[in-house]
Amino acid sequence: MRFTNKLYAQHLGWMFKKKWQVQGKRVPIDTGAESELSNHGIKVKDIMEVATPKIEFQRVEFESLVPKKHAENETHPNWHPQLCHFYGNSNVLLEGISQAQVLTKTVEIKGLPKNVIDAIEKSQVPSHIDRSVYNAVMSSHVLDAEQVKLPKVKIPERPAFRLPRDYGISHQRKNRLLTNRLLAECEKLAGRSLTSRRRLLDLVNFKVTLPKDNLLLQFDVTAEKFITAARPIEPIKGRYDDDLPDLYPMKCTISMPKKHVYTTETFYPLSNRINCTHPHTVITHFDKEFVGNVYETGVTTTQFHSRTLLKAFAVAATRAKQLYGGSALEKLPKPIVVQSIQTDGRVFHFGVFQLNTLSLEEKNVEKNYWFHESNMDLFTECGYKMGRPYLEGFNKDVFHVINAFYHNA
Repeated sequence: MRFTNKLYAQHLGWMFKKKWQVQGKRVPIDTGAESELSNHGIKVKDIMEVATPKIEFQRVEFESLVPKKHAENETHPNWHPQLCHFYGNSNVLLEGISQAQVLTKTVEIKGLPKNVIDAIEKSQVPSHIDRSVYNAVMSSHVLDAEQVKLPKVKIPERPAFRLPRDYGISHQRKNRLLTNRLLAECEKLAGRSLTSRRRLLDLVNFKVTLPKDNLLLQFDVTAEKFITAARPIEPIKGRYDDDLPDLYPMKCTISMPKKHVYTTETFYPLSNRINCTHPHTVITHFDKEFVGNVYETGVTTTQFHSRTLLKAFAVAATRAKQLYGGSALEKLPKPIVVQSIQTDGRVFHFGVFQLNTLSLEEKNVEKNYWFHESNMDLFTECGYKMGRPYLEGFNKDVFHVINAFYHNA
């Protein structure tokens, strides 16, 4: 190894680093400017105090921002000594259609009114409309692009076993898309002369409170689709009478929750000062994940039918209270007719309700009418098979009934 001469080379990066370390520790020299400004009454502040002034925040208690929840006792502003029985969107009647008849004082007539049946038989729906309805079912149940986590699937025999979660189109979206497409096809057949006298509303609330003997009933329901008309539907011709079912030993309010805290106002979504306010057809969606018995059992067919009836009754009752006020509880000047459709996306239930009286007392001899058909299946099965969409058992008669309801005046 040979020794070389000393070059005395310096590392520039190291030199600059040491230079900045020395310069960074330099103490500012007092030039006397601060004392001179103080002599003239000028206060000198630190630049950081001016650039970022200190802000004092006032402490606010979180409890003061949240409205105080009243206890459901005598101190509540809406407390009433009389209990009120409630019927809403999520509960069904235990005895189904029989209990609904007693509750609303309604006579059940199997089959739709004659004018509706004649309209169904005389209707001539073109083949391309039937094809459009077929495509509407496919697009709403299979071909829509929505992918959300679907409800859990449970095996009754193995309740603790967890199946893998599926993704697909939500039940609410299927019903909404299908209903909108079917009504759009009805409007195509009706033409402008009829559609100009119809109005469509989404997610409409109705609320009415009625006395029955010594009880107080409140119906607070929502219609997923509400069709109104410029003129009310004509009352059904003929007189029908029959004995109401005997529910003994049960009461007609069984499975209806009751509370002391409630309000008694009537709510109908439209004012009388505008056109097309008469109720025509109410369309309700059924979701088994949301609607069920108090006892956590499945909804039966008769309970499904009673839900269709009570939705129509609630709409007709709110309209009667809006038109005639408190006198509607004594006698209605003219019956109110409301058509009702309920579906879960596959099964459809059709009915026509005529409100003749709001006096639900037992001594009143006048009764309301409820015409309805059995359930109708729009299709048997719809989904994917071997990676391909398919639809089996398509029933075009369902759309013919919906079209007759839309054209009914």
